[in-house]
Amino acid sequence: MVIIDFSNTKKEAFLRGFEKGLAAPVMLFGHFQAPNVNTIPQVTVQSIEIGEAIENDWKAIGTDLRNVIEHHGKDYTSKTPS
Repeated sequence: MVIIDFSNTKKEAFLRGFEKGLAAPVMLFGHFQAPNVNTIPQVTVQSIEIGEAIENDWKAIGTDLRNVIEHHGKDYTSKTPS
C-alpha cells in the first residue's frame, strides 16, 4: 500500500513501516495474476459507395425527424398561443 497517513504519530508511523518491512519478503513469493480480458469481436464493414452511404444517412435522419414530429409535434402545436 502506498498511501501515507500523515495523521499518525511518530510511533505509529514507525510501527507501520516496521510491519510493512517485515512483510516485504513474504510478498516476494506471492502469486499475482492479471484479470482475464474479454476478447473483442472483429467487425467487418461492408463496402458501399460514398453517395449511397450519404443517401442512407439522410434517409435515417429524415425518418428520425418524422418520428419525433409525429410523437411530439401534437404537444408543441397545442401549447403555442393563438
